[in-house]
Amino acid sequence: MKGRIELWPIGSIKPYDLNAKIHDEAQVTRIAKSITDFGWDQPIVVDRHGVIIKGHGRRLAAIKLGMPKVPVWVRDDLTDEQVRASRLADNRVAVGNIDTTLLQKELADLNFDLTGIFDARELDFVVADLATVNHDAFVDDIDVEVAKQAQETAVKVDATDNQDVKIDKAFGFKTVKVRDERTIARFMATIEAQFNLPAADAFVAFAKSHLETA
Repeated sequence: MKGRIELWPIGSIKPYDLNAKIHDEAQVTRIAKSITDFGWDQPIVVDRHGVIIKGHGRRLAAIKLGMPKVPVWVRDDLTDEQVRASRLADNRVAVGNIDTTLLQKELADLNFDLTGIFDARELDFVVADLATVNHDAFVDDIDVEVAKQAQETAVKVDATDNQDVKIDKAFGFKTVKVRDERTIARFMATIEAQFNLPAADAFVAFAKSHLETA
């Protein structure tokens, strides 16, 4: 084994300022729970300067648990470029999918409470009978499905827009004074002649033209 494993004070371990992997509070809590249940079986890996290569989450979990010292693997055999590459590789390979079928089999006869390491919803989904899952709810291509739904929405909107509605609903009032009715009649005759359209279409065209120039 290259490098050496030592027991370091938690305050001597330096996080890497440009670490690309994000550890939110929920994840740190899960790591802390795992350490509490199973012990510390994976040291934090640091370079020759004490800067973390792998284990930012474990450091935060140790702080959360109030641990004064933790095991550290000092990789003083790596060059600076190797350290950077190793750090990025660790972040990348940590991202992966889980074979839920195998995980189901593993959890089926496991007599251990994993709550706190796995979210309750994750456990509920994994241990559920996958035969009861509605596979029609899953799509192969999300972009195609989004485009399909957008088109369906556009058709529904167009159909709604072409429905008739009572004019008083649009205006917000049902009646006017008799003297005002004569004014409105003259106004309608004017815009019908101006736009050469039936009354309703002429009124809408007039309103649109004034909104566009407003």
